[in-house]
Amino acid sequence: MRTTPVQPLCRSLLLLAGLVSSQVPANETNTLPSLPQWQVLEYEQKAFFITAKSRVEIVAAGDNSEHWRLTANSSVASNSEDVTLDLTGAEGKALYRSRLSKGKEQRLKTYDFLQTHIERVRRDPPPKTKLPPSEWPVSSRKDIAYPPEAADKVVTDAYALLELAGRFQASDAEAAEVIVNTEFNFYQVRMTRSNDEHDIEVSYEVEGTRAAVTGKRNTSAVALEVAPVGDQPDKYDFSLLGLNGDITILFDADTGLPLQLSGTAPRIGDAEINLKRVTLRKSVP
Repeated sequence: MRTTPVQPLCRSLLLLAGLVSSQVPANETNTLPSLPQWQVLEYEQKAFFITAKSRVEIVAAGDNSEHWRLTANSSVASNSEDVTLDLTGAEGKALYRSRLSKGKEQRLKTYDFLQTHIERVRRDPPPKTKLPPSEWPVSSRKDIAYPPEAADKVVTDAYALLELAGRFQASDAEAAEVIVNTEFNFYQVRMTRSNDEHDIEVSYEVEGTRAAVTGKRNTSAVALEVAPVGDQPDKYDFSLLGLNGDITILFDADTGLPLQLSGTAPRIGDAEINLKRVTLRKSVP
């Protein structure tokens, strides 16, 4: 694979697509924010002979440019999950989420984010079934009340933080806060910007090209401070790409791509997850 200097490659690709722009949070403009310059991000982490992979994609939800659809697949060893998240483009507010978990057991959980509560439905497969997950019998239904702290904040899913943190990083805001729902728990995520510059080594592919992006990149950091809010029916379960607790995302200072996430991983401790492949968006509505 041919190695190409990173800055000319990324800058030229993004300029050709018209994707290098200054975005601001949705509440600072009357126009709908553009989809991010990336369409697909693929990350990888290796530890103790186990490889964890995550793929996240954001597209417009059908013909409705006001709503976006995020799909994510994460896998480690023999366990994996597929998530579909419908959200508003303006705020990143969750509208609907499905999560299909696979491993020793399989289950499908869906969440409708209604005005007053979240409607959660769980489906489990019958033995030796060939039915699609959407036709598995319902094993439980539950209405989940929003905590009072969510009354004036965006409620979303952890995967959406990749885009929301990038939007915040490109803005002039000093801080931003959202509420993340997991299973039954809720967490406040406060985003702040670090003034420190970080040079990191990168090695990732740009899908659709024969080039590899390697070398040192200058980055800017967004810190995600995570705190439980409201009643916590379950044990602590906040996670973003397998990282728990407070997380730092390093964005390329030139292209804005989220190159690295660092935090704490279960049974590993301090861990870094690095970008391995990106698919740039051909056009942004």
